[in-house]
Formats: sequence, structure tokens, C-alpha cells
Amino acid sequence: MTEEGSPRALAMIEFVGTFASLTGSAPETLADLSDGVTLFEALSEIAPVYFDPTTIARHLGDNWALKSSNLRKLIRNLEDYYHEGLFKDADFGAIQNSLTAIAKESDTEAIANLVELLAAAAVTCADKGTYVQRILAMSPDNQVEMKSILEQSLGKLSDYNDDDDEGDENELVFDGTGDDEEEEVVLQDTPGSIFG
Repeated sequence: MTEEGSPRALAMIEFVGTFASLTGSAPETLADLSDGVTLFEALSEIAPVYFDPTTIARHLGDNWALKSSNLRKLIRNLEDYYHEGLFKDADFGAIQNSLTAIAKESDTEAIANLVELLAAAAVTCADKGTYVQRILAMSPDNQVEMKSILEQSLGKLSDYNDDDDEGDENELVFDGTGDDEEEEVVLQDTPGSIFG
């Protein structure tokens, strides 16, 4: 469990504060990350093609609907970056399910899951040496905590393979059509098809 003020939370806050791309002041608590703005800005430094910080709402106050919109965009872009840029996968569905709790209640455990994905992206991206050096420049206690956070977050990742070599579970394959020539016909079960 990640609670405000815990060693884990303090390490995460210091880590997020190391990003030069932050336009506001560095976060002081995990709750400061609940609108998605700071995380989006940090990720824009790692993968600017996927994270354009000018596309999200700012100065949201307590408007949880706008926070939720920012967070949905953050997760969608993060998933795209993980799949297309890092060739990794994580449980994005579970994180997507926690977005309302982040936006409405600043749920620290759910926010910590987002910071874990940020940290894992930082140390697996092409410029990982930069981010590792930033971690090594953190306070000694927070370095130790970040090592544990990274081990845990990297352990949750799996390789992402977009190949469709094995076929779809709703795919019917008929070999041959009765002709002398061998032919393969594939019928795909898609929404709105005669199989649906």
C-alpha cells in the first residue's frame, strides 16, 4: 500500500520532480499528480511523439471530469507508447478502471501505479541512461526505494507482440474448396458479420 508520506511515496515524488519538462512546481504529494498534467509532462520528455502536453486541460481545480479526461488520454497514449515504442505490455485495463478513483479521490495507490509505469518507461526507453543518472542523484533513501519500485514495476511488464500469426479465436479456416488446387479460405468473425 502506498500512502502519502511513506518512503515509497516520497521516492516517487522526488523521481517525478527530476523531469525538466515540468512547467509547474515539482509535486509535493502523490495527490498533486491526480490531474494527469505532471505525469503527461514528464512522459513528454521520454516520448514526445506520444505525449504532447499542449493537448491536455490545465488548471482543473476540483473538476474531476476534466481530470478523468486527462487521465484517460494519458493511459491511452501510455499504452500506445508501451506497445509501439517499448514493445512491452502492462495491465492497462486495471489502471483504466482506477481512473475515476484517481480523479475524484486522489487514490494514492492508483496514482502510484501510474508512477510505476512512468518509472518503468524511463528506464527502458532509448535514453534510459539519463533517467538512471537522475535516480542515482536522488537522496540515498529514495534511491533504495526507487530500486524496489523499479524491480516491482518491471516485473509486472510482459513483452508485447502485435503479430497475428496464430489466428483469432473466432476465425474459421477451411483448407481447399473442392477444386484440385489447394486453397485456404479464412472467414473472420467480426462485429456485424453473419457470425456475430
